[in-house]
Parts: sequence; structure tokens; C-alpha cells
Amino acid sequence: MTEKRKFLRFETALNALCDIVREKTRASYKVKNISKEGALLMLDKKLREGDEINLSVDVPGDNVPIFAPCQVAWQKPNPKVGLYATGVKFIKMDNFDNGRLLEYIYLQWLKLLDKT
Repeated sequence: MTEKRKFLRFETALNALCDIVREKTRASYKVKNISKEGALLMLDKKLREGDEINLSVDVPGDNVPIFAPCQVAWQKPNPKVGLYATGVKFIKMDNFDNGRLLEYIYLQWLKLLDKT
């Protein structure tokens, strides 16, 4: 299979509060991995490609969450755990939050380099 991603993704277990715009619902979920352009969430809801989600991601060592408007890029059911693996693409992110996200990703990259 050909890799379509432009940016490396980093495994993580960040907590995120998700506002699903179309459904007007809010719930807490886990971010499984994250990159400069998007993230993988494990959701208990079936969504459609293009659905908008507003994420509020808790980052270790930072007492203010990162706010990230997203769109669903794809979704696949994971019957083993009864959840949907959901790929989201960040859209219209504030420059300040984008900088904080990039700083977190950079620190994860440094940790990965230290392990090799």
C-alpha cells in the first residue's frame, strides 16, 4: 500500500473533548496519533466524510488545551473494540494553537530520536 501522508504521525494517548458540529454533541475521546495536519481519533459514533469536529486537546505539561477545528477525512469500524477509527484533518487552526501543536509534535520527534 502506498503511503499518502505528507507528515509523520506520532503515537500518543491524548485526551480530547470533541464537539461534533452536525449532531451538536460533545464527548471525550482519545487521540491515538497526531501530526502537523491531522489526527486519529477513536470514536463511538459513525460519522460522514467532511463532518466537522471541534477538538479541544489536552497536552501534557500545558494547562491550556489546543483548540483544533477538524473535518473527518475517513472512518473505519474497529469491531474488536466497538469503536470507529476516525482520521481527521485540521482546518482553520489559530496560529497560536498551531504553534503549540507543532511544539508538542517536535518534542515527540525528539523523544523518538532519543530511542534510536
